[in-house]
Amino acid sequence: MSSHQTELPLAGVKVVELSHLVAAPHAAMLMADEGAEVIKVEPPQGELSRSREPTRKLGPHRVSGHFGACNRGKRSIALDLKNGSGREVMRKLLAEANIFITNVRADALGRLGLHPDSLHEEFPHLIVVIISGFGYKNAGEYEGRAGLAMVGEALSGSTGLARDHQGHPVWCGFALGDVAAGMTAHSAALLALRLQDKTGKGRVLDITLAESMLPMVGSPIVRAQVADESVKEAAGPNNYNGVPYGTFKAKDGFVNLGVNNDKLWRQFCVAIGQPELGTDPRYALYLDRAARTAEVVKLTEAFTSQHTRDELTRIFEEADVPIASILSIPETMANDYYAMRGAFEMADDGLGGELQLPIDPTRLTDPNARKALPRLDQHRQEILEQYGFNAADRARLADAGAFGQQPAEVD
Repeated sequence: MSSHQTELPLAGVKVVELSHLVAAPHAAMLMADEGAEVIKVEPPQGELSRSREPTRKLGPHRVSGHFGACNRGKRSIALDLKNGSGREVMRKLLAEANIFITNVRADALGRLGLHPDSLHEEFPHLIVVIISGFGYKNAGEYEGRAGLAMVGEALSGSTGLARDHQGHPVWCGFALGDVAAGMTAHSAALLALRLQDKTGKGRVLDITLAESMLPMVGSPIVRAQVADESVKEAAGPNNYNGVPYGTFKAKDGFVNLGVNNDKLWRQFCVAIGQPELGTDPRYALYLDRAARTAEVVKLTEAFTSQHTRDELTRIFEEADVPIASILSIPETMANDYYAMRGAFEMADDGLGGELQLPIDPTRLTDPNARKALPRLDQHRQEILEQYGFNAADRARLADAGAFGQQPAEVD
């Protein structure tokens, strides 16, 4: 533990996490970065993301890309929560915790004696954060439905806004809804901690993938109410963002280019060597360009496709037109800007290797701490000792099946 731990904003906060995959693990990881003690409770076979390919293996242990992205800085204990002795340990952890965060469905939690409402009654000090697709209650026909990030994205309208130049919806390609829900859960938990400090009381925070995505599309929601039918018809596939706006082919890949006002259009036209188009009545105003989106896209790519990404970046930066190369993930990891900002850090993978991970962008963390991913059940003994279970207790719990039968992590 770093000597700077007491300076971190969440030093002294205890978090118990019972979750899998992305949303809740991401939120809990941010809390760990910011100084909280995060205990990750996993089933004996490990949480779902541990087995998701691709994985890095060493003997009976492995770390997956999914797990590696969301679990640094935590401690792991494996408990069989279907077993009374496993639940005994869990309740001891919760009795001393500030926050319990989960994305297990409420009905499954109820079968384990961990339903959010019953936990709130049993531990009134506890902040219970439950993340689901649509809400653990007051969700009507959506209550209990399976929720993935892309489902929340679709329902929010955000997928309908991610369009190609022909106006066809395109899934974003990553778990945007999960990260949005994780960030929402993180901020909600911090606000609830503030109230907990004032009142000593906890609360249940019902965080959904679908609702967490709505702020992402706040501007389009308002635009849809303001625009009349004629404007909507003329807006084109970019939904009022601009024309030209989006992804365009370069000689060596693609760039994102944004012209979202008429002044930028004139600067764009100078940059491509056709300044006369800046005042051409067919294109001078946004709604005129939007009505001729196909033409504008064609003339834009006629220029961009003749230049490399670096050349286009220089040309349009000189004209003060927003542009960026579309990078692959390896290119992003090696990008000079992120290196200058210190936007990545190295973490031990738990297997003797290391992984390059994005930092907590708040930077309210210990820059000198070397974080690590926990192996499954790695911290059982130290957690049990910390929470008052002596050697006899630990033996009794093991004999009673509290920790289950843990299969090898690799076949």
